[in-house]
Amino acid sequence: MPVVAPRYSIAVVYAGLFFGIGVYLPFFPVWLAGRDFDANMIGFALAVPMAVRLFTMPLGGLLADRTGRPRATLILYALGTALCFIGVALAPNAVIMLVALGLAASFWQPSLPVLDAYTMARRAEGLVDYGRVRLWGSLSFILGNIAAGLALRALSADTLIWMIVGGGLVSALAAYMLQESTLPPRPASAGTPAMPTVLKVGIAAAALVQASHALLYAFGSIRWREEGLSDTAIGLLWSVGVLAEVILFRFGTRVTARIGPERLLLLGGLAGLVRFGAMAFDPPAAVLPVLQLLHAATFGCTYLGTVELVARFAPPGRGAAIQAVAAWGIAIAMTGATLLSGPLWQAFGPLAFVFSAALAGCGAGLALLAWSGLAGQPQSAGSGG
Repeated sequence: MPVVAPRYSIAVVYAGLFFGIGVYLPFFPVWLAGRDFDANMIGFALAVPMAVRLFTMPLGGLLADRTGRPRATLILYALGTALCFIGVALAPNAVIMLVALGLAASFWQPSLPVLDAYTMARRAEGLVDYGRVRLWGSLSFILGNIAAGLALRALSADTLIWMIVGGGLVSALAAYMLQESTLPPRPASAGTPAMPTVLKVGIAAAALVQASHALLYAFGSIRWREEGLSDTAIGLLWSVGVLAEVILFRFGTRVTARIGPERLLLLGGLAGLVRFGAMAFDPPAAVLPVLQLLHAATFGCTYLGTVELVARFAPPGRGAAIQAVAAWGIAIAMTGATLLSGPLWQAFGPLAFVFSAALAGCGAGLALLAWSGLAGQPQSAGSGG
């Protein structure tokens, strides 16, 4: 049986998962550019795993809920991620690489809602503080940013892919150390419980705000390289934003209890208006760290708000499935925004961030609707507090 305390093993699962994401998000487009992908092809390649997730994202949550074995699901997904990224690294041509990337996506990102649901269940048992274990994922994301930037200076670009493989293997080992969780039983009544309206509106708000990051994820590093920033400086820029996110997560439980999930979503959307509105003016390098600090709100507040909203309002026995549905909705919006990012960037350059600001603003509007008109709904029986 596992002998590691849940707060440690869960933290390491998050760390392994987000280390790979920290390598992938800022530098996978650079890796693609090194393989002579143009802007449209980079946008397409980044959209492939997102499109695959549209079909696979809900499956992990459903599998975990139906079998009552989220630990086994996490081990399977982490090993599948590592194996498929080995395929990405060894692929002899672009077609096979894209197929391997799509397969990796069917395991990689869908594991996160399962891990979130598992962690929230442990929080309800009083075993962990969600924000304090989740912050290790963000710290590992920073480590991935910095390590990838340094690796590009000294090693082959293919090293980036092997770093992602390593993160997946670490997650699998840490997930093995988890105790299998017994998820709350479903109600005896027939049928599937309806999702509360506040949850639907909140998920839609989160999807729009998170999708507002698509252009930045696709072309931020490339643009900063064009402006003369080194790969190490680019890695540090990404790290600044995530460090602010870490501080938020450190106090996440208290912040969420005081502000509430709907207002966290609203704050994320409003911050996106400011952040991406400023990016549309192609700000000088000295301003970029300030804008990156807003990542704590645009991503961090939106993420915390989404996880907490599901924990409060998901019907009993459907926590992992609804976390997966929320991630699915975000994946749909992110895929569409990423597909548009290539043509928008080619047509408008940095001015395309107006589109990102508009998405964030629409998300803020929906969050305001959830807060002002729907937030008075009672918590579900599955609320974690």
